[in-house]
Amino acid sequence: MNEKRVLLAEDELVSATYLKDSLSALGYKVTLASDGKQALEYYLDNPFPVVITDYEMPGLNGAELIQELKSEDNDPVIFMLTSHINPKLIVNVMKLGVYDYLVKPLEEQEISMKLKRAFEFYEMKRIEIITKRERQLRLEGHLEWIQWKEKMAGVGEFNRLNQNLFESLKNSFCQGAGFGALVTLLKLVADTTVKEGNHYKIESDLMELIQINTGMAEKALKMFADIDLMVSSTMQFEEITCVELYQQLQIWLQDLKPLLDLKNQQILVSDLKPNHSKYKVSYNDSSLRTSFKEIITNACKFSESNSNITIVTNVEYNWFKCVVYNQPTANADGTQGIPLQYENLVFEPFYRLSKNVFDEYGTLDFGLGLSYVDSCFKKHEGKLSVHNVVDHSEWSDSPVTKVAFQFSLPVKKI
Repeated sequence: MNEKRVLLAEDELVSATYLKDSLSALGYKVTLASDGKQALEYYLDNPFPVVITDYEMPGLNGAELIQELKSEDNDPVIFMLTSHINPKLIVNVMKLGVYDYLVKPLEEQEISMKLKRAFEFYEMKRIEIITKRERQLRLEGHLEWIQWKEKMAGVGEFNRLNQNLFESLKNSFCQGAGFGALVTLLKLVADTTVKEGNHYKIESDLMELIQINTGMAEKALKMFADIDLMVSSTMQFEEITCVELYQQLQIWLQDLKPLLDLKNQQILVSDLKPNHSKYKVSYNDSSLRTSFKEIITNACKFSESNSNITIVTNVEYNWFKCVVYNQPTANADGTQGIPLQYENLVFEPFYRLSKNVFDEYGTLDFGLGLSYVDSCFKKHEGKLSVHNVVDHSEWSDSPVTKVAFQFSLPVKKI
């Protein structure tokens, strides 16, 4: 957990202030809501890991708030706050599905212990949900390929009556559907070609599709070769200071300016920190340059037009850290950013979060780019992560969801 955030719903001002101060002293970041309705608004705006709610409140009471929170996909760990030690009431409260209850007046040691366990429980539940969803997504992908093969099994002779199927196949290729579809295309060619003497006659549309995918296949095979070479061979490293690495990133960004012009985007880079000169890193120029450009290209592709891409570097806890923030375009379901269950999948070969094609960026939309990046940082003994953050820094009533892509390299003190 990056933040120990707690939402407190309590209409009694004295009790609320005391509890907020107590929790803040224990290191928790507390948001106070004066009633259940306001608490629900706060939660829907930016979900909290832990919610503490009073039982009796005007408008939306504690029980009604809990029902609303339990309807969320990843519901929080909920404590019910009550001033009654009534066994019947406690039983009814627990039946609502709360994690635990807190009886006023509260003892600091008790609430400290219970909240510590609550955050541990939330993190375990979060990991379980993500793992389960990852398994489901992999299964769905496998079933999708099986269904595709069954659908294409009876293609037979290609003709204009089957134009919809052909368009579907063409779109699948252009969107980097995978090598399985390539096998289907070859089968389609074999089934539809007509022999005339010593030559074969092939549909012009099929030939065009073959030509399009020749380039795609070459790019994919080259990427495979690059990944295999990086994983299987000894990589040559050189040592440079973190100041020099920072300057190198700036140079690499210059090559990417044409990509920024496509959507009128800008890149903002944080200032050089004083501690950058005190540390050095070991890096391989070629692979790190390719990986950095892949990260920035992805940020450009999946960002809103006229938006800023912010790069922040720092050296802390023996790591050189670089975080790339971008404001993502909306997903197909209207949500923003990367769902939790996809945070690990994006680095897997052939996995693509978006099915869109980005021809103008000149990239290979097979889902191999971030696999290369992942292999590169493993070779550097570094770390990679991608997750959503809620940015409150804009001068607006509504916070902005951004995607944070962070890579870290181990450093040595000079």
